[in-house]
Amino acid sequence: IMDKRFCCDLPYPPVEVTCPDPACVPILRDLYAGQRSELGAITQYCYQSFLLGLQDEELSGMLRGIAIVEMHHLEMLGKLILLCGGSPVFAGGRRRWWSGSFPNYCRNPRGAVQASLRGEMDAVGAYQAAATAIHDPKIQAVLRRIAMDEEHHVKLLREALQRPCCRR
Repeated sequence: IMDKRFCCDLPYPPVEVTCPDPACVPILRDLYAGQRSELGAITQYCYQSFLLGLQDEELSGMLRGIAIVEMHHLEMLGKLILLCGGSPVFAGGRRRWWSGSFPNYCRNPRGAVQASLRGEMDAVGAYQAAATAIHDPKIQAVLRRIAMDEEHHVKLLREALQRPCCRR
């Protein structure tokens, strides 16, 4: 169940397309399972949550909560890929298969949170660029809404850097 503390406080638009367009699939697949993607974010946040749970249970819970929001993003992107005529395989736009080597496995709490912060900042830009590149207003609405969650994650991670375990 998604915890509302970890996502933007606005409803998600319906996951639908105006007209199926296979040209959208590579762009969506990069967001879905490319090298820096929702799938990568989910695995990175899970790793960080497990690792930091021994040092800061509250921070671990936040990272787990963000991972669940990212799972919702993955689900929406997978549905958009299907609606555009593609298959939601775990590969980026050029069929480069997703790899467990993509997430950042930093073991230092500050470094881990900084890596996730950089990833979220990159994600905001990637979603905004994708919304510009795709001309379907229904897909654009979903992408822009996801970007709002990523902006919220930036705020949460910046706050997390002030926690005692992240100051070192």
